[in-house]
Amino acid sequence: MARPETRSKPSQESETRLPARRFSSWQANIPGWRWSVLLVLGVLALPCYRSILAVDERATQPLLLLWPECAVTVFYFAACWLVLRSRPAGTRWLRWTELTLILTLGLAARSIFFAAPPTLSHDAYRYVWDAHLLTHGLSPYTHTPFDQSVQFLHDQAIWPNLRFRRSPTIYPPGAQLLFLLIYLIKPLSIGTLKAGIEICDVLVALLTLLLLRRHGLDPRRVIIYWWSPIPIIEFAYSAHVDAAAIVWMLASLLVLGGGLRGAKVVAGTLLGLGALTKFYPALFALVLVRQRRDWPFTLGLVGTILLTYLAFLPFDAQSGGYLADYVGQTTFDRGIVLRWMSDLILLLGGTQLVALLAQGLALACLSGWVGWLAWRKGLRPEAGILALSVVWILLATHLFPWYVAVLLPLLALYLRLPVRPSGEKPAHAADLSGRFATPALGIWFFTLAMPFTYVFFNPGAFYPEIFQLVFVTAFALAALPLLTRPGRAALRALLAFSPPAIGEPITCTYLEEYPHDISQT
Repeated sequence: MARPETRSKPSQESETRLPARRFSSWQANIPGWRWSVLLVLGVLALPCYRSILAVDERATQPLLLLWPECAVTVFYFAACWLVLRSRPAGTRWLRWTELTLILTLGLAARSIFFAAPPTLSHDAYRYVWDAHLLTHGLSPYTHTPFDQSVQFLHDQAIWPNLRFRRSPTIYPPGAQLLFLLIYLIKPLSIGTLKAGIEICDVLVALLTLLLLRRHGLDPRRVIIYWWSPIPIIEFAYSAHVDAAAIVWMLASLLVLGGGLRGAKVVAGTLLGLGALTKFYPALFALVLVRQRRDWPFTLGLVGTILLTYLAFLPFDAQSGGYLADYVGQTTFDRGIVLRWMSDLILLLGGTQLVALLAQGLALACLSGWVGWLAWRKGLRPEAGILALSVVWILLATHLFPWYVAVLLPLLALYLRLPVRPSGEKPAHAADLSGRFATPALGIWFFTLAMPFTYVFFNPGAFYPEIFQLVFVTAFALAALPLLTRPGRAALRALLAFSPPAIGEPITCTYLEEYPHDISQT
């Protein structure tokens, strides 16, 4: 796999000759002014998160959740816009001060949920329950919470909060190992489980910072992940295990690009742990394995998965528990594309089995196409993982906000806010590339909308079908630039090259040249 190109750093003199029109708001480039705005936005978000904490999952008034979610989304969007539209501060101390401010405010938002039991989602209670069974020699893949043989394990803190009590678990062995490790620290403690997942959340932010540093990008871009409502609500509050899967994926990506001896085996092992935590990271091997000599990576990946499943063989982990039934469910939270595909197949006289086969075929074809771009067209690993993440989310059996958290660290690399240079006019009326965004921005818009599924899927005043309009709007914005030549050039640049390094302008005619932190040492 080719390593990112080394680019020369522009001189300070060249930076001073940059025309002022390259920045949409000169105020954003004044550190004190920018810090004040970031502080206000971060502080204003805190009472909104407290309002979200006060809303129970069974609330029949979706507006109670709608307005605080709208507020935190607006504050998050404004903060990201401010960071992406401004230059980093001129000295190392000032840059570290601003980064510390961003990290501290994100941690303050998370602290609101630290001591609160999860109510929007009860998955965390199943995590603790699965570990409870394992420590007593019982398999969570064969025993449901209602089985007579586990009645002696019923408690007053975890068991009453379980959902799907007549179903075994769906979580693979890697996730079970994490649950077991946390359980051994303090049994039957939802607070300890939340602390373990929050550590993973913090590690995601740290690994994102390392990835930004590797590509010479502004470390403030970590705000795209760290201030997003998705990890704050889904990891700090609901403690979803997806945070651990993202940690393993990012760690694999960083180790593989490090060029150290034995890095491929280690990277394959790390990705294997990710696939053992949530299944989808296994797809990323399509863009991380580039040539025949990458067999150590494959060995680490496959060996880790096989050995772990072998260790869980006495617990019948190979059966998958409730996984097969979970995949076959046709509930309201199905992925949008899968829902359309299923409706079309059923309309043509097909069965649900045919729809599932079509889902698998579509996933295989699209993933194979992304793999081909990596093998033959030089698709960068980061862009490939982002593309594969979008593919599996589009075709997911179920669509939940915590699923899309994997997109945020990668969007921290590729997200841009396009604007038309002053005085430039479109060549013709259909030239929308200066007003609409690249595909990465469209994907980001989708992540902004995902927390609102708690409102749209609520049994109160809204209906799941409304969310289809949000989905279509976000991806229509992503596709509009592809109608123009500059927009298609932007997509080719996204696929073929690594993120721009410090001081390197975006090579798309409809984007302003955006200099990053040119004074970083």
